[in-house]
Amino acid sequence: MANEKNPSSPTFTFERENYILMIAGLVVLAIGYALMAGGGSDDPNVFSEEIFNTQRLTVAPLVILAGFGIEIAAILYKPKRK
Repeated sequence: MANEKNPSSPTFTFERENYILMIAGLVVLAIGYALMAGGGSDDPNVFSEEIFNTQRLTVAPLVILAGFGIEIAAILYKPKRK
């Protein structure tokens, strides 16, 4: 009976390392979305070429994919028990 868990004590689905990785993934996702923002024109009748720069078309989506990769790794990561 000593190996049974106390049913009244709260248990978390993930360990501390998982939550740290999840927060890091969210930060990377936020950076990616911030890189993708902007580039519009103040006047809707004027077209702006700013939306076609490398930052918005290549860098930002890669950063966002990296953020999702970190999130998946955070969910699947199983910390070593002491």
